[in-house]
Amino acid sequence: MTSQVSYRPEIDGMRAIAVSAVLVYHLGIAQGDGIVFPGGFLGVDLFFVLSGFLITCILLQELAEEGRIQLARFYARRARRILPPMLLVMLASLPVAWAILLPSEMQRFAWSLLATLGFVSNFFWFETLGAYGAAAADQQPFLHGWSLAIEEQFYLLFPLVLMLLARLGGGRAVGVGIAVLLVLGLAVAQLSTWVMPSFSFFSPASRAWELLAGSGLAWLSRHRAGLLRRGPLARLAPLAALLVLLACFAGFELEGSGHPGLPTLPVILASCALIWFARPGEPVTALLSTPPLVYLGKLSYAIYLWHFPIFAFGRLANIDGVKAVDMVAWLGLTLALSGLSHHLVERPFRFSLPTRAFAAAITGATAMVLLFGAVSLGSDGGFGRQSARLAPLYGDASFDNEVLQAQSWSILDALDPDEKIDRWNAATPSRHEREALWFRQSASRKVLIIGNSHSKDMFNALWLNAERFDGIEFARFAIGAKVPEAHIEMLLRAPNFAAAHVIALAPRYTPEFRAALPRLAALFQRHGKEVVVIGDTAEFDSPSVLPLFDWHLRSTGTRAQLAGLNGIAHDRESAEGRAAERALDRMAEELGLGFLSRRQLICDDAAESCALVSPEGRKTMYDRDHWTLEGAALFGRRAAEAGWFQEDRKGHGRSQDRFSNLSR
Repeated sequence: MTSQVSYRPEIDGMRAIAVSAVLVYHLGIAQGDGIVFPGGFLGVDLFFVLSGFLITCILLQELAEEGRIQLARFYARRARRILPPMLLVMLASLPVAWAILLPSEMQRFAWSLLATLGFVSNFFWFETLGAYGAAAADQQPFLHGWSLAIEEQFYLLFPLVLMLLARLGGGRAVGVGIAVLLVLGLAVAQLSTWVMPSFSFFSPASRAWELLAGSGLAWLSRHRAGLLRRGPLARLAPLAALLVLLACFAGFELEGSGHPGLPTLPVILASCALIWFARPGEPVTALLSTPPLVYLGKLSYAIYLWHFPIFAFGRLANIDGVKAVDMVAWLGLTLALSGLSHHLVERPFRFSLPTRAFAAAITGATAMVLLFGAVSLGSDGGFGRQSARLAPLYGDASFDNEVLQAQSWSILDALDPDEKIDRWNAATPSRHEREALWFRQSASRKVLIIGNSHSKDMFNALWLNAERFDGIEFARFAIGAKVPEAHIEMLLRAPNFAAAHVIALAPRYTPEFRAALPRLAALFQRHGKEVVVIGDTAEFDSPSVLPLFDWHLRSTGTRAQLAGLNGIAHDRESAEGRAAERALDRMAEELGLGFLSRRQLICDDAAESCALVSPEGRKTMYDRDHWTLEGAALFGRRAAEAGWFQEDRKGHGRSQDRFSNLSR
């Protein structure tokens, strides 16, 4: 049996810093326009470096003492380390999921459990969260399994690589090999982040260099133990490294950062410096070795496992908005359950439970999770308590907004049975949009609706009311939110564009769309098209993670109160959205373009009402700004009654021609 690698208490202190940063980041504590510790997610990168260092130390020692790595023993140690706490958290999450998740949420939760068990959670979440209009990341109880998956994917191959390098040239070959792989890994990460940042974040190829940075330190500690550990640099490095880490946690932001890649280097180098230059008696090392930090570090794996389900379930169950007291309660519960599971499950299963008992317990727990997953998926997520509780309250209105979201794509999907149209490919033009001619009548006025998912809603509204638009036909073409030039080139080649008389811009107006509007209008006019700007839809702020309709209905607990929601919606309308629509109206007027107010299909300012509830008592929106099919039917009817796209009503919709009959 391989002798133990020397214990370093400051390593547990570093784990404490890493998990604390992650906790604060995932709480999402508001600070100005952002959150406290916007770079707290980098705590995971610190964990990767620590993991690479510690495990490579053990593997290199085993290679030195035995000449090989006992793979069965290595994976058995990993199983004892990883599986018992993870399965415990899964089992504890099952009844909570049954109690509060909606059918679509239950199905995703079940798939996430299976992906976590198979250590492919990173790929699952890339595909799931990468779809247009995906559910909020902070409401997915097992999202954090992605980092465990990356570690296990790395350790599935890394011991084999170490043995191969050792056979090729001994310790020197191992060091050179790790260095080469580290540099290649960083290059892969940078390239992947340039090409597809959402995939790079979850990719083991983009994260391997972070683990390899720790592995390189482990090799140096055996072969170059004195490197740079004397002189002024060695004395200043720990404090400098700690300050760099804290600065990155406090100031780094994920969006547009180029992470993981070269911008991540300061965090990785600081993590390596903190490990390398820590020594007994040095002030930062002494701080990291204090009992509270060491104990928190020992709990760090349990804390990491428990915190995300607790935070996610807490958000899903809290319909009145998250407050400071909720966050304190989540933290308290996380620490309490982490302490209990560490002492009662993690340590006994890892160090003292006999192999047969361990195998039996793991098999039984896994079987229970698999059974729950099978029942969830077999029932389409509908066996939970929440479905039975909400169905009487909602009546014939759907309580599952993801179902309504999927339905909103059904019209486009049905137009071409040979191509699946859904939110996963919503941001790009479909083959049917690129290649088919949708217009059928030679003498009709042909209108092509272009934009992102909001153009889908607008097209639905017009298509569902086609009989009300006498002599007018509609088609749709998807343009991504950043207005990619490739999409514009596809549009110009599309048969629907060639045939269209009117190009109606109907996206959610991102900064890129607003900036591109003059150029697009001029381009379309050069092709002989009439250009119409359709303003943004009204958007509604909810005090909860739930859309305003659901928050109101569940808060009041009775359908009788729905009658007052449209008045509440007027007060809850986003002021930024109103201002953006006015700005678009002015821009269209300056450019000499027609303007149609999409907001006026929804809101009547004179009556101080916005139609979040249809006359039939159903939702018109499935989130803060996207229309259900019921909403699209209502708003499209109002557009027809207002004379949209009639040749004698060009440019209507400004202040002198407001559509006011909104009570229907």
